[in-house]
Amino acid sequence: MKAAARSKKSRGSFCHPPLLLLIVAIQFLVIYSPTLDQYMVMLTTGKPGFPSMLIEGRRGFKQVDEFIPEPHLRCDFSDNRSDVCEMDGAIRILGRTSEVFLVAPSLASVLAGGGGVNATGVDANATSWKIQPYTRKGENRVMPGITEVTVRLVTAEEAPPCDEWHDVPAVVYSNGGYCGNYYHDFNDNIIPLFITSRHLAGEVQLLVTQKQRWWFGKYREIVEGLTSYEPVDLDAEQRVHCYRRAVVGLRSHKDLSIDPRRAPNNYSMVDFKRFLMWRYSLPREHAIRMDEEPGKKPRLLGINRRSRRRFVNLDEIVAMAEGLGFDVASTELHAHIPEASATVNSFDVMVAVHGSGLTNLVFLPMNAVVVQVVPLGRMEGLAMDEYGVPPRDMNMRYLQYNITPEESTLSELYPRAHPVFLDPLPIHKQSWSLVKDIYLGRQDVRLDVRRFRPVLLKALHLLR
Repeated sequence: MKAAARSKKSRGSFCHPPLLLLIVAIQFLVIYSPTLDQYMVMLTTGKPGFPSMLIEGRRGFKQVDEFIPEPHLRCDFSDNRSDVCEMDGAIRILGRTSEVFLVAPSLASVLAGGGGVNATGVDANATSWKIQPYTRKGENRVMPGITEVTVRLVTAEEAPPCDEWHDVPAVVYSNGGYCGNYYHDFNDNIIPLFITSRHLAGEVQLLVTQKQRWWFGKYREIVEGLTSYEPVDLDAEQRVHCYRRAVVGLRSHKDLSIDPRRAPNNYSMVDFKRFLMWRYSLPREHAIRMDEEPGKKPRLLGINRRSRRRFVNLDEIVAMAEGLGFDVASTELHAHIPEASATVNSFDVMVAVHGSGLTNLVFLPMNAVVVQVVPLGRMEGLAMDEYGVPPRDMNMRYLQYNITPEESTLSELYPRAHPVFLDPLPIHKQSWSLVKDIYLGRQDVRLDVRRFRPVLLKALHLLR
């Protein structure tokens, strides 16, 4: 009986359907594993044999022989602000040598210029191009220190093998130059990054040469709004990163602003302002409308500098503004961006002498008024370009106040007949360093409050 029972149990186990299915499945995987690997690659890429192995745990498959598509390269070296190359195909980026390899399927493709090469401002028949991926093109004071990146059109045999595969595009740029200057952080890095990558909705990886770790900490909220991936320190990277799409260089249109006609999705500075509101949780999209909120005082923020170009009679200016009906506060602003942005967003009018502190205007609510006080030294054009145009592009109002020699503390250093007052143009022609030393480095402002009063009355009118 026991033997019969054992025999019955054995027959039942052998015919158990789930067990049979498991055995068949294991045999199928062992026999057809290579075919399945290739099939899975086809499913994820849409191209036979083109591997897709991603870091950060998204998807990963066994790599098979790489399919090399025809490369497409579009370079623009004619823009006066930056050089940019955009490419599609099999792309390999080697950080330690600052090289980007665009792989062609054959030597004939390379010799023919890849078929899909479109280069403006350089020889389209070349097979390598050098780019300094920073947005101060032609500026001799800073560009010699920017790392040069070489884009090469090569065959698979000439390109280094891949170590890391990514199915998101790459953006390669420099974090060097004027990094650390508040104005240049936004003008040279943040706004160009927004133009170049915002339309990708975070599905992009930043490969950064001359990367400053503290900078990415300071602007963490902005960076994390543009990319869902950890930026790569390209200079320290030993691995070869491989992509299907890449951009080398950043698009830049004008000072502290965006030209919607040239931007992806027609992004504008209003879109950038709303992006900042999202990233820093800023509550006010619009400034006060005094006609709709009777009895409520508009708030005026006076930004005073720590060093030169300070208001030396600040108390007198505050008293005059309060007498006109403003709720006035004066500050240097906190270096911690979330706190500084929240402070600025709570005001309706900003008054500041020309300088990087005016960059905080990006956090003001729309319809707010920006008042720029321009020091002596033929600075009016520069002041308008840097801080006069951007407020208008952000649906804000702009007023400019040009001081007189009597309102400049340079009158305490030089006689009234000195060329510093009478003819600043030769000083500009001689060198920017001299302009910076005299007009930006030695000058403070003593506002004539009676002369300045109509400017604040105009600001009040604009808020109605």
